[in-house]
Amino acid sequence: MNIHEVRRWHGLVGAVIVFFLFYLMLSGLPLNHVELLKLEKREISSPWLMRWYGEDIADPTQGYLLGNKYITWEGSKWVLGDKLLASSSGQPVGAVEVGGINYVATTAALYLYQSDGRLLDKVEQQSLPASPISALGKMGSNVMLQTPTAVYASVDGLNWEQSNSTGMTLSSLQVLPADVKRRSADILSPGISLKRILQDLHSGRFFGRYAVWVMDIASIVLFGLGISGFWLYWRLR
Repeated sequence: MNIHEVRRWHGLVGAVIVFFLFYLMLSGLPLNHVELLKLEKREISSPWLMRWYGEDIADPTQGYLLGNKYITWEGSKWVLGDKLLASSSGQPVGAVEVGGINYVATTAALYLYQSDGRLLDKVEQQSLPASPISALGKMGSNVMLQTPTAVYASVDGLNWEQSNSTGMTLSSLQVLPADVKRRSADILSPGISLKRILQDLHSGRFFGRYAVWVMDIASIVLFGLGISGFWLYWRLR
């Protein structure tokens, strides 16, 4: 192969590979500034992206109505309205709103939230009058806690007295409206960090296992361009 053919192929391949270099630059530069851009903390939970990564998509169908908001959950994540609640754990067995406070019970604990979703208190099992909690309700200004052995009443969720169930209204699961279900699913679905997405884009893994080979071949081509460029320089100097 003479020098003119090498120059022609060098220019042709270089013109094509420049798009690959541009792609590497766009995906690689942010990865050099992960902490500055907070890429690990920023997540994307789009349904199509979850399916692409093979992640389960949240599909809440029921919840408890607290005032004008629903509390829904998926695993250990709870959502009140449009807010992801802090310190949640387990599946709720009941939820009521009394005196502007949202009470959410699992079998082993009682959570107290403000209307904006801020956690006020968590009553652990050892501080409950009895356990496990089987249901939660209300009667007048009292929050009612039902266990397998007795029913208890409290005005603040902290101090309890044994009571009876006469006049008590237990919370019950309700089917979520379509708009609530959609918003809750978006919040509850697991997210993929931007750092991982960019790493997968940079390496080619985002597009599947064969794309990784494409990236490897492109890297070898880049090396070849370097060799041919040096050869051309050496011949023409």
